[in-house]
Amino acid sequence: MPFIVAVLVAVIVLAQGLTLWRSYQATWSLASISAENVLNTVAANIERNLSIIDLSVRGAVDAFGANGVKDLAPELRRMVLFDRAAGAQYLGQLVILDRNGDVIEASGSRQPHPINLADRDYFRAQVNGQAGLYVSAPFRSRLRDNDPSIALSRRISGPDGSFEGVVLAALRLAFFQSLLDTVNLGPESAISITRTDGTIIVRSPSTDDTGNSGLNVATSPVFQRMILRPGEPFSERSQLDGIDRHYLHTIIGEFPLLLSVGISPAAAMAEWTESALISSALTVAMCMLLIVLVRALRLALMRSQEVEAQLKILAVTDELTGLPNRRAFDLALGSEMRRAARNRSSLAVLLIDVDHFKRINDRFGHAVGDVVLARIAREISRCIRRPGDFAARYGGEEFVAILPATEAGGASFLAERMRLTIASMEPCPGEPSLGKVTVSIGVGATLAQPSSSGAELVTWADRALYEAKGAGRNRVACYREDERATPMSSSRMPSGS
Repeated sequence: MPFIVAVLVAVIVLAQGLTLWRSYQATWSLASISAENVLNTVAANIERNLSIIDLSVRGAVDAFGANGVKDLAPELRRMVLFDRAAGAQYLGQLVILDRNGDVIEASGSRQPHPINLADRDYFRAQVNGQAGLYVSAPFRSRLRDNDPSIALSRRISGPDGSFEGVVLAALRLAFFQSLLDTVNLGPESAISITRTDGTIIVRSPSTDDTGNSGLNVATSPVFQRMILRPGEPFSERSQLDGIDRHYLHTIIGEFPLLLSVGISPAAAMAEWTESALISSALTVAMCMLLIVLVRALRLALMRSQEVEAQLKILAVTDELTGLPNRRAFDLALGSEMRRAARNRSSLAVLLIDVDHFKRINDRFGHAVGDVVLARIAREISRCIRRPGDFAARYGGEEFVAILPATEAGGASFLAERMRLTIASMEPCPGEPSLGKVTVSIGVGATLAQPSSSGAELVTWADRALYEAKGAGRNRVACYREDERATPMSSSRMPSGS
């Protein structure tokens, strides 16, 4: 009775658990998809605007190095240098610095500001030979009343490759903040834009009311996992606010910027958790009711236990060797004989007997004898390789094998290989030296007919085994239906085999 109750309760719990798990997966999948959509949308928007800005910077670099541009009138020169400085949201100014860091040209300004920017990281990076586009750390613009910004800069090189100056485009952090403020992934979620060196451009929500701009998180576990495994989602606790989040992240185009979206599993699954608790409480109540009602099924339980006991008795595996047992062999032989009769195909049976096994038991004990039987069973299994072949423990120290679609010659060949394999077994570490363990094998083979009998085939194999043992053991003998006058032939390797 307890078994049936346990099974019924387990089925109910399993069904309910499966329902909750699917609901959990669907809810979490929706949250993950929403986060991924936000990640892709924001990344695409940022990449598009940065690409436009970089195009303007490239244009200014190319124009500045063109012949005759420096000799143009100031108004015309600004038109040539900054004709592409449009189209990007929140673009501050496009500025050209000379080799000393002084502002010599600025978009939207007739007279350049007399400001030196040689201390900025974007200038130092280009002086030091920074290749290609450089995205700066956040700074407060000296040209626009300390407006928080970043700069995209490129080097101006002379014909000989010498440093001639820098072209930079200032992008207000308000651009990034405007994008992040439109994102709502639920309570405790976070989205941030970080340089690949770990410097935060902007984060929402911030922990310092400034977007955490300029804070370096290069050593944090979250950032380290993003850098080591680009694009791979993961879960980690934030060092900034101590909240566990599931992170999705991507590099923004070809820019050295990392966009990450973190959603709190606890917050995202809050409604599901509440629903799961209610559902679980109802399931517990149902199981308790079932336990009360199942008392009326006591007779059915007793019958179930009887059936279970019968099934154990009918188990078809030999516990010692792991091979099928005698009952399994009888069932398999009947099935294979009927199949062979229908197909008019050959069928062979091998009877394998361990030579002088009683001596092993008497000298070393039954425990060692059991080890020998288990090892021989493994070797027999290795020799029987075809999908349809079948090996079993026949009883005591005897084993048996069924070889479908196999004639006497093929069966004898396999039996000989099996005999040699077993004879060449070496003792395992820790086992006593038993000397050479050998087997005698009897082969019975027939071309199956509707009147063929599996028992008769086993009898022939048994006769062949008797002949092999009588001829000195450690050999193979074969009994074929078409050789009843001389039913037994034996084969053995030369001395020393």
